[in-house]
Amino acid sequence: MEAKSRIRLIRFFRSLFPSRWVVLVLLFLLIRLPLLFLGLPTTLSELHYVLVGERLSNGFMLYQDLYDTTGPLSAAVYWFLDWLAPRSYLLHRLVATALVAYQAFLLNFIFNRNQVHPYKSYVPALLYLLFGSIFFELDVLSPLLLGHTFVILAVYSFTAISKEATNAGRLFKAGFMLGVAALFYLPLVWFLVLGFFAIIYFASAAFRSTLLMLTGFVFPFTVVLTYFLYQNALVPFLEQGLTWSWQFTFTFGLPGPQVLLVAAIPLGILALSFLSLPLISLGPNYQARFLQFMLIWVIMVVLVLISGHDGSAKGLILLMPLISYFGIFLFSLWGNRVWIAEILFLVIVAAVVAMRYNPLNLVYPSLGIKPELVQVQDSPKYRQIAGEKLLVLGPDLNYYQNNSLGSPYLRWDLAKPYFGRLNHYDALFTVLQDLRKDLPSYIVDQQNLMPELQYKLPLVFQRYEKVENGPFYKRVR
Repeated sequence: MEAKSRIRLIRFFRSLFPSRWVVLVLLFLLIRLPLLFLGLPTTLSELHYVLVGERLSNGFMLYQDLYDTTGPLSAAVYWFLDWLAPRSYLLHRLVATALVAYQAFLLNFIFNRNQVHPYKSYVPALLYLLFGSIFFELDVLSPLLLGHTFVILAVYSFTAISKEATNAGRLFKAGFMLGVAALFYLPLVWFLVLGFFAIIYFASAAFRSTLLMLTGFVFPFTVVLTYFLYQNALVPFLEQGLTWSWQFTFTFGLPGPQVLLVAAIPLGILALSFLSLPLISLGPNYQARFLQFMLIWVIMVVLVLISGHDGSAKGLILLMPLISYFGIFLFSLWGNRVWIAEILFLVIVAAVVAMRYNPLNLVYPSLGIKPELVQVQDSPKYRQIAGEKLLVLGPDLNYYQNNSLGSPYLRWDLAKPYFGRLNHYDALFTVLQDLRKDLPSYIVDQQNLMPELQYKLPLVFQRYEKVENGPFYKRVR
């Protein structure tokens, strides 16, 4: 009787009954939601995205009045969320939760519709939702998460095409979705290569199909370029929104080894799944082609991770489709010894929950993971000023947690070309033009630049006087 109950447990999600779908959603919410409502500290990434939305909702133009490399469509989402609920981190996290669930079930539908696995089930969605909740940084509504949704929508269109010449709409739509994904997060443009292989594997008339896909891909870029052209912000968009993303420089919130520790469980399961592939016999020829397609997907994930600026645990979302697809083969390997797969699954659930919730504050210290590196710090020095418009001359975003952005200079790496070249006339002129329109109430001088700025740009910076406590300068006239 005990063995039968174990078999039923491991096979529960191998059925497509609606009850399995409901239980899966409840399980996901049970793992995901408590941490959202327990008052988890805000991450620096979330603060960044909220400041972007707030600045745009105040009527400023992205790239022109806000120097940032966030994709234009991601910035539009942050603007809309700020319009709905200003500075609502909970709303950001709820939207991120909804997107992870949508991606999981859409990918599960793609796999079942195309019969790419030995059996139809909800197991791919289960693995996606489980590993998609392994670390609190995956709760962040990042541009990568937003764009990844449209990558999966593109795959949905690619895998729906047939050998008949009736695929023009689907191919255009697939290219369009890839273009939209790249406008959310530019490194996702690498998935256009995956689109070429999708045409080879799943379509006919490869040259014509490729042109249709490329036309769909270019269309959203054309619309966005036209918009910024009419807003007199085309050059800033080309410099910050497109060119900057290909500098291949990383900003690590968590150090690389700590990110690898967080990713150890999903990477381990993915490695075991790869090792199980030679032991699995694929059925129809389509399943073999889909396997090749997913192996190309692995390469695209690596290229996107290398191209992205943000070396953080948020990039784990790119691994979820791979785990969902290849993980099935690992759990199908055991034949009648289903209890092995059951034990493995329970161990995975326990490990994911432990990594997410850090029970008794034991997991992170024992692994050497320091989550405070990516979280907003609640320190007295950051509470000295509240409800004001700031210019922070330095990389520390923590000063903005109780204040708003009072200048275009949100990212210090984009401000350095100006404040690091104060002996050049063009840099001084740009700073003057950027600040004289809307002066911040306070300046936080982390780089000790104010004496030189007051000397070289007195029209703006002589209006500020140093406050006794901290690196603060207050506008007094």
